[in-house]
Amino acid sequence: MNVFLNPEIEQFIQTQIESGKYASPEEVIVDALKVFAAKSHIEAPVQVKTPEELGWPPGFFEQTAGCLQDEPLMRYPEGEYEVREPLE
Repeated sequence: MNVFLNPEIEQFIQTQIESGKYASPEEVIVDALKVFAAKSHIEAPVQVKTPEELGWPPGFFEQTAGCLQDEPLMRYPEGEYEVREPLE
């Protein structure tokens, strides 16, 4: 397979070889393709399931959202905590 690269990419490849990190243009391209393949795998779209598909009854969240709006939430005193030795 023959691939034609623009001058900027050719210069980048040459710079990578001159840095000593790579011995040939093929090594630079193979490494770049590995990174591209890994990135493409990570960015694969995730199919989002609806609540019904996850087993929730239809309308469950619409019916229960805000059900506590009239009930004040109370946080009762928890008392004193025991003092422990500090970690070293």
